[in-house]
Amino acid sequence: MLLVFDTSVIIAIEKEDNNILKKISELSKSYSGPPQITFIIYYEFLMGIKKRSPINQAKAMDLLSNFNCLSATKETAEILSALKYKYDAAGISISLADLIIAAQVKENNMVLVTKDKTFEKIEEINKIVLD
Repeated sequence: MLLVFDTSVIIAIEKEDNNILKKISELSKSYSGPPQITFIIYYEFLMGIKKRSPINQAKAMDLLSNFNCLSATKETAEILSALKYKYDAAGISISLADLIIAAQVKENNMVLVTKDKTFEKIEEINKIVLD
């Protein structure tokens, strides 16, 4: 199984958060293959760097270039609609962006690595929530 790094983890990597870097290093021993990102994670990170200087934007883009970006498909939409319907009907508030990420993780049978506790609510995906 491959890992998908959430935006929160990409930001922690960029900030050189030693705690997260150590946990990622430990995870890499159990999960082969390069970590992935979803198109929403790519988008969220891009939005976060818009106000930076050109030099800092270039550094951030260089970091992003280390990750393969998963594309959305018709299956992504089908999984997303099922997730959205289920959690809306249960009165559980989860952002559309987080549900899109979850749909892509589920579709590709991957493991999401995140610092965002919201993902603990989503039962349908494999995830590792870091402190």
